[in-house]
Amino acid sequence: MKRRQEFEQKLIEKAMKDEAFKKQLIENPKESLKNEFGMNFPESLEIKIIEEEARKIYFVLPYVPDTVSAEQLSDMELEKVAGGAGQMRDEYTYHNICVW
Repeated sequence: MKRRQEFEQKLIEKAMKDEAFKKQLIENPKESLKNEFGMNFPESLEIKIIEEEARKIYFVLPYVPDTVSAEQLSDMELEKVAGGAGQMRDEYTYHNICVW
């Protein structure tokens, strides 16, 4: 999970320092991530960048396939899902898309 948090922090810092990058990131995340970080994503994957507002905060819950319930996951598996550090079935996750 640490790698994802570190990457997200870099992304936030870059967007806060570079208004043009932030605008492009919000408008076209795949292209922006490819140009800035060399990341390639499949066409079938949607990436959404959301900027918080003054009076609104967002919390994002990780995707867990319907065939797997939180009750069936070990603590380690839950950590992987929450941090995007593992692959559940054949679904795209942060880990299997991004090459570190």
